[in-house]
Amino acid sequence: MRTEPHAPPTRADVGPERPRGEGWVMFAIVYLGIVGVLNIIYGIAALENKQYFNEGDLLWSSLRTWGWVAIVLGACQILVAGLIRARTVLGAMLGITLASFAFIASFLAIGAYPVWSVIAMVMEAFVIWALAVNIVDRAY
Repeated sequence: MRTEPHAPPTRADVGPERPRGEGWVMFAIVYLGIVGVLNIIYGIAALENKQYFNEGDLLWSSLRTWGWVAIVLGACQILVAGLIRARTVLGAMLGITLASFAFIASFLAIGAYPVWSVIAMVMEAFVIWALAVNIVDRAY
């Protein structure tokens, strides 16, 4: 019995082509959404129950100020995650901007919670990289 050679699969056989970096952009969307929710929770905790945080180790200002900064930043991060999901250029640019500001905020809060701040700075750097590298490839 003789078998016929098979032709290599074509793009139609495999499925629709996914843009390069799609997974990293989805990471940025999910990260911004989760961190946005966590920032709102942390902001409320800083305003309502100051015993959870060590105010004396902050590099700048008070827990009340940082509580409001966290709430506003969290709300903006959730909004921007939606804009990035909608594939808008504004969303990608605001995502890079918010991740940059969050990076600075994490650095300034490193005295109050050092482990979380360092982890957050690394993750925010990944978000900046993912959006900056893949913004052109996503064909906004």
